Amino acid sequence: MQVRETRRLYLLIGFFSLCITALLIYSSVDTSLSEEDKQYIGKFLSTVGELPKSPTFQDELDFIRSVQQSVLDLAPTSCGLPVGQEREPKDLYEAKAGWCYDRSRVIEKILRSSGFEVRHISLYSNKQESAPALPLLSPNVSSHAVTEVLTKNGWLVVDSNEKFVSVDKGGKPISLKEIQLSAEGRAVIEWETRPRASIYSCPFIFVYGLYSRHGQFYPPYNVIPDINDPELFQHVF
Repeated sequence: MQVRETRRLYLLIGFFSLCITALLIYSSVDTSLSEEDKQYIGKFLSTVGELPKSPTFQDELDFIRSVQQSVLDLAPTSCGLPVGQEREPKDLYEAKAGWCYDRSRVIEKILRSSGFEVRHISLYSNKQESAPALPLLSPNVSSHAVTEVLTKNGWLVVDSNEKFVSVDKGGKPISLKEIQLSAEGRAVIEWETRPRASIYSCPFIFVYGLYSRHGQFYPPYNVIPDINDPELFQHVF
C-alpha cells in the first residue's frame, strides 16, 4: 500500500513539473526577428552608418552608440507603452515614446539583427543589501532595463534612457557584474562618462532574461513573469 501511495506521489509531482515546464515554455518571451521587425529596424538604421565586415572594437563601439542614439532620437518621450500590447520596433517607432523596457527591447533587436550577441537584463535597487529575492518581490523597488552586448573586447552595457555605454577611461568595456561590484564598494571604475542614473551607483541585483515581473509586456499576457527561458537558465544553472 505504501509503495502504491509513493508511486502516486511521484506521478503527481512529475505531472505538475511537466505542466509548469510547458507553461514556462509557452510564456517564454520570443526574441526572434519578424519580417515586420526587419522593416522597422531599417528605419532606425537609416541614420546609422554600416558596420564594416571585419570591424574593430572601435567600429563596434561607434555602431552601438549610433544605434542607441537613433532609438533615443526616434522615441524621445519617456512614456511607457501600455501593458497588454506589443512593444516591438514598429510600436516604438510609431509611438515616438517609450520607457527603458521598451527602448531596450528595440536596441536588442537592432543589435541582434546586425550580428551581435545580446542579453536583456533587469536591475533592481537593493540599497538595504537584503536577500537577493526580496527586491524582486517588492512592488515599489526602483528598477531599470538595460542591454549587454558582446564586443570583441568583452561585454558592454548599453543604457536605454540615456547616452551611456559602459566604457572606462582606457576604452575598456565594463560588464554589469563589474558595475555591481563598484556599486557595492568592492571595485573602482574610472569612467569615460559616468552614468547619470542613480541605480548604477547604489547596491543592486540583476537578472538576465527577465523582461517583467507581472507578465503583461509580452504574449500571452498572463500572470507568469515575462522571461526568456534560455537567457535566464543559462545564467542560473
